[in-house]
Amino acid sequence: MEISVQETRAEERFVHDLAQQLRVDSIRCTTAAGSGHPTSALSSADLMAALFAWHLRYDWDAPEDPGNDHLIFSKGHASPLLYSLFKAAGVVSDDELMATYRRSGSRLQGHPTPELPWVDVATGSLGQGLPAGVGIALAGKRLDKREYRVWVLCGDSEMAEGSVWEALDKASHYALSNLTVIVDVNRLGQRGPTELGWDLETYRRRVEAFGCQAIVIDGHDLDEIDRAYAQAEAADRPSVIIAGTRKGKGVPEIEDKNGWHGKPLPAEMAERAIRDLGGERDLRVATHPRPRRTLAVAAQSEDPIVLPTYAVGDRVATRRSRSPPRSRMARSAISAGSGLPCHPSLSSTSGTPSPLRVPAMMTLGRSAASACVYARSISPRSWPSMTMARQPKASTRRR
Repeated sequence: MEISVQETRAEERFVHDLAQQLRVDSIRCTTAAGSGHPTSALSSADLMAALFAWHLRYDWDAPEDPGNDHLIFSKGHASPLLYSLFKAAGVVSDDELMATYRRSGSRLQGHPTPELPWVDVATGSLGQGLPAGVGIALAGKRLDKREYRVWVLCGDSEMAEGSVWEALDKASHYALSNLTVIVDVNRLGQRGPTELGWDLETYRRRVEAFGCQAIVIDGHDLDEIDRAYAQAEAADRPSVIIAGTRKGKGVPEIEDKNGWHGKPLPAEMAERAIRDLGGERDLRVATHPRPRRTLAVAAQSEDPIVLPTYAVGDRVATRRSRSPPRSRMARSAISAGSGLPCHPSLSSTSGTPSPLRVPAMMTLGRSAASACVYARSISPRSWPSMTMARQPKASTRRR
C-alpha cells in the first residue's frame, strides 16, 4: 500500500510532537522532584520518539512476552525520558510521573530498575547497560531463537569505559545482528566536554575497528534517524548509530551549555522552557507487538545432574569445582525451555522458588559474562533476603 506525502508529513509531525512531549514531561517531573537529569533526556528525545513510533515492537499488556523487543537505557540517568516514554505508551500515569519521580519508595527511581516490568536491568553505573544488552541479544539469537531486537541507548561519556568496547567486540564476534546501539553524542558530560566531543568520525572509526556497522547521523533529524534504524534492522552484524545531538535540545537557555548536567530547571525557567516546546501534550504512541508464536524446544536426553562432592581440606581449582555443575544446570534448563534452577532460598514474594533466567551461559569476557545473568523473573523486593548455598571450598592460588 502506497503512503501519500500528506500521510508521511502527518506521521513525521506526530513524531516531532511526541519528542517535544517527552522533553516537556522530562522537565516537569525533574523540576517537581527538585533533582534529576533533564538535559540528558532532552538530547535523546528525538531518537527515542522515532524508535517508539516506527520501530520498537512491544506488547505493553504482556511485558513477559518473549517476542518483545528489549530497550536498555545504558545512560540510566536519562530516566526522565524513559518514564516519559512509558507515559506515552500508557503504562505510567501523569500523576505517578509528577508526584513520585525520585521519591522514596517510588518505583520511578532516579535510575531505572526491574521494579518496573518493562525494565530488563538496573542501569546507572555507566558502561554496564551495553554488556547486558549483548547478553540478551546473544540469548535471542543463539539460544532461544527469538525474533526480538535489543536496542541500547548509550551516552557519549560512557564510551570511555572499556566494558563498552569489550561488549562491542563480543557482539561482533557472535554476529549479533539483532543488536542496535544508539550513542547520544551530546558533547557535554558531568564535568565538561567529553573526551571526543562531537568528533563523530573518530567514533565511527573505533566502532568499525571492533567489527560493527557504524552509522553516523544527525540525532535531531527524524528522517535520518528512521533510515538509520531501518539500516540497522537489515544488517548482518551489530550496528552502532552515532548520533550527533545537543544537550538540553529545545531549550535555548540551557542548550549546549556547560554546567547543567544533573540539574533540574528552576520553576520559572521550566515554565519558559515548556512554553518554548509547545506546552503540555497528552499524546499516546502504539508500539505494535510481534505475532505470538510457540517456540518448540526439542527435549534432550540428559543424565540426572550429579554435583561433585569434596572432602574437607581438598584443594580443587575453582574452574574445576564450579564450571561442570553450572554448565550441566544451564544445559538442563535450556533444554527444558525454562530458567536456570536455583537454590530454594531464591524465592519470589509468594514464597515459591523462582528460576533464575540465564539466557546466555557463554564466555563473553569479564563484563559481558556477568551481564548474561538475567534475573528478571525474581521480584526485586526479594533481592535483599536472597542467600546462596555455600560453594565448595576451592584453592585461592592464582593460576
